[in-house]
Amino acid sequence: MIYLFLLFLFMYYGCFCLSGGSTLMQFYINDLVNTRHWLTLEEFGNFQAISQITPGPIGINLATFLGYQQGGILGGLVATIGLLLPSFFLMSLAVHSYGRWQHSPIVRSIMFGIKPMATALITAAILACLGMSIFTKPIPFEILIGRESAFAGAFDWRPEMLPILIFAVLAMYKKKMSIMAVIFSSALCGGVMYLLIK
Repeated sequence: MIYLFLLFLFMYYGCFCLSGGSTLMQFYINDLVNTRHWLTLEEFGNFQAISQITPGPIGINLATFLGYQQGGILGGLVATIGLLLPSFFLMSLAVHSYGRWQHSPIVRSIMFGIKPMATALITAAILACLGMSIFTKPIPFEILIGRESAFAGAFDWRPEMLPILIFAVLAMYKKKMSIMAVIFSSALCGGVMYLLIK
């Protein structure tokens, strides 16, 4: 039964992998960290960092890792296949029919609506990453609706991470460094900084 559960769970995730698996960061945190407790937030943050320097996007890496953790080698295979199946069928359908329907007002309307939605998902992923790196816990959006007392004294940030964030942004967008060079140099800076503050 665990294999069927993994298959359908990751097929469910795969149906929402719009704009790539990274856009599901907050969704993964809510479901895998907060609800199922398969990972801690720190483990998920570490996993996200590792997935940037290993082949494959975070969704596939996460499916393989958690599938293996829950059901061994077969579980990892089943979870990975489950994640990929919806994309395979949807892309096959899109490739087969897009030429015929690309000028349809309905298709154009759908594409028009998906773009800002994908932007919102990417923004949520950025905020989730900030909650795992710059800040000490997920950003408390409850503050925006007047529930500050629930987070009094519990929300803080790590100022030592800010130089690495600034360096990475400037290196990619100002100096046009390759992504891999930015990742490895940021890891080196983080290692040195960790040794200094410890």
